Amino acid sequence: MRVESKRSMRWVKAAVAVGVSLLSVPALAQDVGRSSTGQEQQRRGAFLLELQPPALDGSLYGVRAEVAASKDARLAFGLMGRAGGWNRSLGAKARFTGVQGGDVKLNFGVGVDGRYTLAFLADGTVRPFLGMAVGYEEFIARATVTSPDTKEYTTTAFLEPTLGVMWRPGTGRVGLSARAGPGFTFTDVRTLQVSTGNLGLRTVYPIASLGLLVVL
Repeated sequence: MRVESKRSMRWVKAAVAVGVSLLSVPALAQDVGRSSTGQEQQRRGAFLLELQPPALDGSLYGVRAEVAASKDARLAFGLMGRAGGWNRSLGAKARFTGVQGGDVKLNFGVGVDGRYTLAFLADGTVRPFLGMAVGYEEFIARATVTSPDTKEYTTTAFLEPTLGVMWRPGTGRVGLSARAGPGFTFTDVRTLQVSTGNLGLRTVYPIASLGLLVVL
């Protein structure tokens, strides 16, 4: 009887062990699924689109398109572009000397862009960052609106390091991006001669812009 009871106890223990193993399989599979899903979410890339209204660089509108490893990644790289219209605004005066003698137009500006997020504050709502843009732009100058045939062109390469901040409330998909800093031009920095005066492209100029940020 004792031998049979011992054998039955062994069978009970074995059954219990098998049952525990079977019960642990779904939990283990669920944990693995969660971890793999989390890894996929972390590996999922993000596309950042920034739309800029008139800024201190002389542009009337601009766009930056960047890609990152995820929507919360610190590093992002991409392309930027901007353009403007005829004006004697503060932006034109920030880029040229002698703007009173004629109108200036930013025909186009294109370049590569990158940013590095320094910190995630207020649960990621506020994100200060360092930015850098390198590119090429073309300006057109004319004497007056009544004599549009009198035009001068200049092209230049630019380098723009900036310090900025992103505000991304809620899920962080939509927000605002502001940046400021110095800009540098280092090619074809010549004087544009128009009939009413000369316009000189500044080698150092201020940058200040505010943009709508969308993260996809």
